[in-house]
Order: sequence, then C-alpha cells, then structure tokens
Amino acid sequence: MAQDFIANLDPYNGGIDKYENGKRRMYVILSPEEVAAGRTTRWTELDIQNKGIKNFSPYLWSLRHLTALYLNNNKISRLPAEVSNLQNLKHLDLSNNKLRSLPVELGDMLKLQDLLLSNNSIRLLPYELGRLFQLNRLELDGNPLTPELLQKAREVNGTQKLLQFLLDTLEAPDTPPKRPWVTIRERTGKHMTFTVMCYNILSETLATRTKYGYCPSTALSWDTRKTLIMREILDNKADIIALQEVETEKYTTLFLRELSQHGYAGVFQPKSRAKTVTEEERKHVDGCAISAWLCRCLPAQIKS
Repeated sequence: MAQDFIANLDPYNGGIDKYENGKRRMYVILSPEEVAAGRTTRWTELDIQNKGIKNFSPYLWSLRHLTALYLNNNKISRLPAEVSNLQNLKHLDLSNNKLRSLPVELGDMLKLQDLLLSNNSIRLLPYELGRLFQLNRLELDGNPLTPELLQKAREVNGTQKLLQFLLDTLEAPDTPPKRPWVTIRERTGKHMTFTVMCYNILSETLATRTKYGYCPSTALSWDTRKTLIMREILDNKADIIALQEVETEKYTTLFLRELSQHGYAGVFQPKSRAKTVTEEERKHVDGCAISAWLCRCLPAQIKS
C-alpha cells in the first residue's frame, strides 16, 4: 500500500500545495485510469510526516531524483543503510522519531545540506557524518548524546566544528586501494614494452580544507601524504614516472633525491609564473616532473 501511494504521486497537477522553509511541494494522487494509461510521475520533494509510520517500503530508496525528504513526526526506530541510495538528497528531516542510531552510510550522502535529527534517542553519531562537507544545518537537540557533542553543535559555526571533529576522529585506511594498470599493448618478443605511471600528487598549497572538506586533516597533511606517495611510486617500479603538481622545493628535497637513489634520472619544469615571483615564493610553485629508470633507458636520452 505504501509503495502504491508513493508511486502514484504527481507534483505537477494541482493538489496539495505546501510551503516550508521557502520550498514548495505539490502533488495529487493519480487515478487508476491515469496509472493504467502509463502516465509517469516525477517530483523532487516528498512529504511523509505526521503519518505514524514505523517502517518503509523498499521502493522509497529507489527515488534517486529526490532532493528533499520529510519523515519527521513519525515512529521510525531504524533508518536502513539504503537511504544512501538517495544521492541527490539535500534536505532530510527525521526529527521527532524514535531513532536510536544512524547508519554509517549516511556519510556517503555528500549533497546533504540540512540534516534534522532533533528529539530522537540517538546516543552516538557515526564518525562518517564528518564527510558531509556541504552540510550547513545539523539539528541534534533532544537526543541523549554526550555533553561534548551537544556543546560543539551549539557553538557558533557548531555544525562545521562538529563535522570537523567527527572527520578527524574517523580512522583512515592504512594504505590506499591498489590502482589498476591499463594495458596498451601486451608484452611480446617482437616489441620492447615499458610501463608509465602518471600521478597527480596534489600540491600542498592546494590541499586545503576549503577544497577537500570531506577529507580528514591528517589525510591532507603533507607529512602523511609524502610517505604514502613515495611508497606507491617505488612499489609500482614503473619505467617512466610522470608527476603533476610537484612543488619546486619538494622536487629537489624529496623526489629527485629518492628517485635518484633507486636508479631514476629525470627533469622538472615549474609553471611559467615561477619566473615572475620571489625566490621564496618560487619554492612553492608547482610543475611537472618526468623520470625514467636508467636500467631501461640510455643515460644519454635523459637530459637533467
């Protein structure tokens, strides 16, 4: 029944007209004749508040076009992980329910801007919520959360401070996932083959919280990243290594030194603005570096 009700809503043909927070929701119930005639529906906001519902139809999580979902003032005690299927959702209201916990998959809904959870029975917040870098409004009052979390949420810019705390507490994986190699030509006895590793290492000056709000501070730290980057480069043992966004100083103090010790020779070219800035600023101008493994290339072919 719930699935039929959801499937037969039409927001574009009169019916109920509701306004909340400046947002408009309109819908009617399609008649059996309209459904039989194949009339299709599409709406961006769905209101199922004040219905006393306890469970959901699985069909709800297939409505990937939704941008707002109002489930407040019901008797919901569990939010399934499938809620993360609604990747276009910007507003989610679950206030005044009976939720005791939240699925970690909620942290995958990166377009969320409003998450209303007031007046539930939530005791813990999953650290994965810290990845919601576009979230502007997080309401938590009326939940038995720790005083520390509630205090952070009530401070000026409390939502951002709380998200930062959760994100920095989230345990990062020890190693990045393995990157698949793309084979251009299979190895044969007739042709010389070689491997090329192309890697944008992300300049330290560009690795900011403003651009990468979904990353923990430790993951953006150059001290953390340089070890992982160099390990991955050396573990792959590519014949040719092409790096982008390499800062001038880091090329000479890290990449040139480390790669030379492992039999590589190469060249580095900073961006043209390196010619127009001071010597101190030049250290942070990024560019491209290409290195070749001398065991596979003639030394005369590499001009440093």
